[in-house]
Amino acid sequence: MAARHGTRRRYTEGCRCDECRDAQRLYQQRYRERRANGDVAPVTNVTPEPDEVFKIEHLPGPVESGVTAEIDGLAAQARPGLAQAALALARVLDNPRAVNQRAAAAKVLSSLLDKLRAASARGRRGGLAVVRTMTEKDGA
Repeated sequence: MAARHGTRRRYTEGCRCDECRDAQRLYQQRYRERRANGDVAPVTNVTPEPDEVFKIEHLPGPVESGVTAEIDGLAAQARPGLAQAALALARVLDNPRAVNQRAAAAKVLSSLLDKLRAASARGRRGGLAVVRTMTEKDGA
């Protein structure tokens, strides 16, 4: 519901009629007076410094721990990019703020783990060795 004309709220919603501009002008004038009298505390920076953000220790969640355990058993060294992408998606699944992205992340994580499993299987036997055994005739 839109606010009445001639109010600061209507001005902040985008109205620029004379009444709303007057309301904003009056508010700003009173604000400057309060600030000059020391009634208004100065605005401080509430966002943390970048160094403080990166100092937070990252503890792996249950999905990330499971993916790490699964990747350790696979040929992650053969496809390190896929392994890191899988870990990043596991962090998304562990993040309580990323609820909307969970379904898509789970789908992509599953396909990445399948690719890692396939790379691991190829590394043990070799892709051409499998084809050769399929095409060889019995007893030849």
